[in-house]
Amino acid sequence: MYFYGAIIKTKNYDFTKKIYYIVLGLFTTAVLGSILNTFINCEAVSLTFLKLGYPIYLIQLLGLFQTIGLSLMWFNKSHWSLEWAFAGFFMNYSLGAISHLVIQDGNGASAVICIILLFITYIQSKKVRDSSNFLAQFGKTKYIYKENIYSGFFYAQITV
Repeated sequence: MYFYGAIIKTKNYDFTKKIYYIVLGLFTTAVLGSILNTFINCEAVSLTFLKLGYPIYLIQLLGLFQTIGLSLMWFNKSHWSLEWAFAGFFMNYSLGAISHLVIQDGNGASAVICIILLFITYIQSKKVRDSSNFLAQFGKTKYIYKENIYSGFFYAQITV
């Protein structure tokens, strides 16, 4: 057990952080693979999008937003934008898996694998962020009791 400021980190935290980065690396590999696949097999991906009933211009938008989402997951420390990145990936892959299931082409397995990796990454990131980031305390109230010097009574001051 060692200290970083007021945060106590244990060996369990180190293990959680290792699992987080391993699974995040696997998820990143899968997402980058799908982004690169759109460039390499552009015609096949376009035909798949048309078969699913989606417009072709959505391919470039998905690639752009997936790149932004990955950069938020790796480099951003804000909880708000990170939650939106996780939500965007979840909606993308769950709706993709449903679309492939509806037309019964059998290509939804990779989306399901990405959803599983995303869930594991999300759970591990919550553990890592809640124990290592002072922003985890943002929005949580703390009660500090102070004595009022004018009246002698105690009062609660809420600090955020």
